[in-house]
Amino acid sequence: MLWLGHSSFYLETPAGVRLVTDPYGPQVSPAAPVVTADVVTVSHEHFDHNYLDNIKGNPVIWRGLTPEGDWAQVDVTFKDVHAYTVPTYHDDAAGAKRGKNAVFVLEVGDLRLAHLGDLGHVLNDEQVQRIGRVDVLMIPVGGYFTIDAGQAWQVVAALKPRVVLPMHYLVPGMQGFPIAGVDEFTAGRANVRRFGEGKIDLRAESLPQETEVWVLAASQPRV
Repeated sequence: MLWLGHSSFYLETPAGVRLVTDPYGPQVSPAAPVVTADVVTVSHEHFDHNYLDNIKGNPVIWRGLTPEGDWAQVDVTFKDVHAYTVPTYHDDAAGAKRGKNAVFVLEVGDLRLAHLGDLGHVLNDEQVQRIGRVDVLMIPVGGYFTIDAGQAWQVVAALKPRVVLPMHYLVPGMQGFPIAGVDEFTAGRANVRRFGEGKIDLRAESLPQETEVWVLAASQPRV
């Protein structure tokens, strides 16, 4: 897996499926990558999460929301990837401020990943149950448009993932995003690891038993 920046990750499965989450474009950052993919997930239809112009390879697009802005109820399989969505909101007012958001749960063999998109509230018990067991959690932590660091830790406590991958936080080069950096999320916390550029290996059998936060450096795949 690679973090492409913002809320976008690049995952290669054992069957060779190249999956990209929530792609963004140069209006977010000039570092926006050009990526070849087989599958793209889009948690909601905001410009910093659904930019497809930099995606090559004629991928299948799994959209968490319908064109009308309602939840799409995704439950699909592509080779060795099974994905389903869990309905959530982009704010703490049942969507009144920023609309709906879809959590994508990705199952690849015995590995379970959850991408929370632009989650804007702490999860309720039903949402936690529908998401289920999580090995790897991709969670927004920057606040303002999404949950902030404190709320993110509440979500981590509810889901109990083995690995937390923070996303949607301020990094150099981002244009006009009044969000916090990742240090507000990691400050004073144990079990935080920082990685340089390059892929990380996500195998269920080698993940930590107790929750660790892995802060990734934005990387681009070799196309």
